[in-house]
Amino acid sequence: MGLPKRELFHEYIDYWAEVDSNFPSIKYSGKGILTAGELKELSLKAATGFYEMGVRKGDTIVTVLTTIPEFIITWIAASRIGAIVVPMDVNYKRTDFLNMIPHSQPKVVVSLKKFHKNKIASTLFEIKEHLGNVIYIVKGDHKLGISWSEFIEKDYSSEKIFPLQGHIDENDTILIVWTGGSTGSPKAVCLSHKNVVSMILHEVRKVCDFLGKKPGADRFVWLANLPVSHVGGSVEMLGTGLIGGLKLRLQKEWSPWPALQVMQNEKTLFAGGVPTMFSIWTALPDLLEYNLKSTLKVAFMSGDKVSLHLLNKISEKMCETIIVGYGSTEAGAEVSFSEPGDSYEDLANGYVGKPLPGVDIIVVDENGSVLPPNQDGEILVKGDITSQNYFNMPEETKRGFSEDGYCKTGDLGHLDGNGGLWITGRIKFIIRVGSYTVLPSEIEDIVNKQKNVLVSAAFGVPDEKYGEVVWLVIGPEPGTTVNETEIMERLTEELANYKLPRKILNYEVDAANMPFTSIGKVDRPRIQQELNIPKK
Repeated sequence: MGLPKRELFHEYIDYWAEVDSNFPSIKYSGKGILTAGELKELSLKAATGFYEMGVRKGDTIVTVLTTIPEFIITWIAASRIGAIVVPMDVNYKRTDFLNMIPHSQPKVVVSLKKFHKNKIASTLFEIKEHLGNVIYIVKGDHKLGISWSEFIEKDYSSEKIFPLQGHIDENDTILIVWTGGSTGSPKAVCLSHKNVVSMILHEVRKVCDFLGKKPGADRFVWLANLPVSHVGGSVEMLGTGLIGGLKLRLQKEWSPWPALQVMQNEKTLFAGGVPTMFSIWTALPDLLEYNLKSTLKVAFMSGDKVSLHLLNKISEKMCETIIVGYGSTEAGAEVSFSEPGDSYEDLANGYVGKPLPGVDIIVVDENGSVLPPNQDGEILVKGDITSQNYFNMPEETKRGFSEDGYCKTGDLGHLDGNGGLWITGRIKFIIRVGSYTVLPSEIEDIVNKQKNVLVSAAFGVPDEKYGEVVWLVIGPEPGTTVNETEIMERLTEELANYKLPRKILNYEVDAANMPFTSIGKVDRPRIQQELNIPKK
């Protein structure tokens, strides 16, 4: 048995239900189980429920959910009727919803009642007159709308959606992911069936190759706990488990100890996430008690640059085979992967492997001319995994995509003589000191290697003489301190004078409220606001 090629996302759900309807596809909330057959039936039921609510092909369904079965069922159900799911972060507040929900134009919103202290349903109820004519479904009881239980337990006739099946095309949008909130104005990225299915098939095959498994035949445990509002949580984690026919183990959110507990109990072979997650894991004093090195075969990281110090800690405490990927919501969740055996030094210096099959990567200068190997420029990507547009954002689409279908990533890097991709920085974070260009990563990479540093962030601050100068924020690991004098001495040894920070600010890291975004990247806007760092 191999992994077949299907055009539409939901077709894989039906395929695996036919292979073994009793297979435990999803485990959640401790002992909760959904079999492949149950997942198919529930998604059919939800699809007819949405159809009766007036949802048709091309309509959108906004979700404000964590990594729970209700999101998976909603996503599959939307796929069946040609609708589009728009997952939003469960930490969003009033302004976020007012900005993003009207633009998304949903027929239905499926939401948690609350997430920790964030009273999502109450917030939506307060502002619903500004959100248009929307039907609300709430996981829990709330005056905002009907409960999920009432919605899913109602009797429906699935025959109503059958005539629509043939009208769904692989180029139809299935998912809209809002991205860029931590790095600029949020943009709504459209991902088609082709984008999602192609990306997941690449991911399944790569992971199986790394693990020595057969795609579609070896159905191992797959842990999913990243936010579904991010392409890493929805496409890479959930999608890989669903299309790959794996044993999905859901955790509604990422937390270091519960994740380690599942990895230990289930003897998971693969651990994926952003470098920050691994940095937190390797800093835990009890990490070795989980004995991950005896079972974990591959540690995979993407989403940010990784330091040599962290790579060595992962190798020492978790797993020696470390893979690094590179991608974005628009370009493809991962467009390149490193390989087992690639040197840690290269990975720390920005090497992210070779492009996936069928993915074309070029590097261009400011005029759009293609650069030769080993010259830095903007990275452009094109392939079946690449989005073609933003939702109802024609001007953003013009700026973000070329006429011949390349995604303009905004990332700086180069291709080497062997076709390998190296990432060197981010265009929008460039600091201009006089006539010189400074990449924050140049400074942060050095600082992150120093003792007790958990987070660092370099900012460009307005200056009358130079236009901008560098300020540096350093956040030590909770319960520790950093030696700013030693750090400054190291920066002075390794960097040109114009790259040196004119000011160092200490950021006190709260272990219960880390300064990271929901996907583990340094939350630069938050740090800038909390420390009152002047903006450009």
